[in-house]
Amino acid sequence: MEIRNLITFTKVAETQSLSKAAKLLGYAQSTVTMQMQQLEQELGAQLYERVGKQIRITQTGQEFLSYAAAIVRMSEDALKVGKQDTSAITGSLRLGISGQLSCERLSSRIAHYLQDYPQVDVNVQVIAEPEELLFRLRHNDIDLALTLDLLRTDTDLIHAAKDLPAPLHAFAAKGHPLAGQTDLSGEELSHYPLICTGHFEAGLDHKLHAPGSGQIQISDTALALSIAADSSRAAGSAPVILVPDLIVRIHPAAQKLVRLDYEPSASPFWLQVLCHRNKWLTEAMKAWLADSEDPVFFL
Repeated sequence: MEIRNLITFTKVAETQSLSKAAKLLGYAQSTVTMQMQQLEQELGAQLYERVGKQIRITQTGQEFLSYAAAIVRMSEDALKVGKQDTSAITGSLRLGISGQLSCERLSSRIAHYLQDYPQVDVNVQVIAEPEELLFRLRHNDIDLALTLDLLRTDTDLIHAAKDLPAPLHAFAAKGHPLAGQTDLSGEELSHYPLICTGHFEAGLDHKLHAPGSGQIQISDTALALSIAADSSRAAGSAPVILVPDLIVRIHPAAQKLVRLDYEPSASPFWLQVLCHRNKWLTEAMKAWLADSEDPVFFL
């Protein structure tokens, strides 16, 4: 029986809501649901039931709550025994970072961490593909994964910080013929070349991929944005790129780009800080997670 599951149960009982408990804990609601199911399986009893949009803790749940709350309190007291001051934090921190997020602001965040915790050995791996990032996390090659991906609900992964939505939008160089036009359709965008990175195009309007619309394949998102921003093509062939807003905000060429009034049909992307559920949170990991209230530490 895991302490984190007991903590989740106490929050569910306190708020009488799975979604509110998830918000308090910084988890996805699916994670809270999964943790509650694990507890119920271990106990062999139902801990809560739904009443309309609310939930109600069962009689068994009420009895179990007193034990769970006591264990959580004892756990918190026990952890105080091992608390160290900042200067005493040692060990290592292995960060896996999505290649789309490698930027000056993140490097500054890492530099501050090195300054605050000089005795921690830091290893940063910038990884282009989300699946490779998760592969390394699952094989204990990294401690924390900072990824920009579809929302992960894998049962072996824990969301170590609050997930941040990263909406997908279309961008083009300022002065593009579509700039300033409203309520654009996929067909209208299809008249211009689409810069594809291979990271964000899944599920897009099929009209964007229509024969003759033209596509430019560039796997490096930063390079793709630079090309879109500096494009000097003729008006009829000025390219368009679809990426999450935050990728543009942290790019050096952001001032040269304009967001087009087009709503993609693709699934939303999320910034997520993930760790493996069986991974012990070291003091070095806790320091990284606690040093900023922002879930991605640099936006």
